[in-house]
Amino acid sequence: MLNRLPWILVLFRLAAGPAMIGLAVVGRPGLCALLLALGVLSDIFDGIIARRLKVATEALRTWDSRADVVFWISAFAAVAIARPGLIPLLWPAAALIAALEIANHLVSFARFRREASPHHYLSKLFGLGLWALVTQALLTGGALPTLWIVLALGVASQIEAFAITMRLREWRCDVPSVFSLKG
Repeated sequence: MLNRLPWILVLFRLAAGPAMIGLAVVGRPGLCALLLALGVLSDIFDGIIARRLKVATEALRTWDSRADVVFWISAFAAVAIARPGLIPLLWPAAALIAALEIANHLVSFARFRREASPHHYLSKLFGLGLWALVTQALLTGGALPTLWIVLALGVASQIEAFAITMRLREWRCDVPSVFSLKG
């Protein structure tokens, strides 16, 4: 059972996303923020636990990335429902990050016939920034100046992910930084 814990955490995050949307629909942004925190913690600990238990696999890391996408899209949908006044402010930044993410996955598919999954340090910092931004939006209805900091982190993270994809000779996941690649 313990060896399945990383998968359980990934599945929890997949379920938490739609649950946040449901909570936003019924007017519970505080509970959305709580579920957001639990989802972020599950994202932090799934990989740590998998490595400690020696059950980290490419499949787990790939599904971790997919769960992240579902989770964060759902989190922004919850903000849009709970705080519709923020949509004009947030959508251009969200669209830019989404476009960069899609472009990187397309390049990875073109090069390796697999989706990108670098899990680099800058992406982890971006995830923490998203946590702060979405929590602020849900609890206060505000997003500035956090939005601009998170947008800068997101663009930098996507640029590094693209650089990692371009520098890899063969597909792999868990690349800490573009600077960790040889040659």
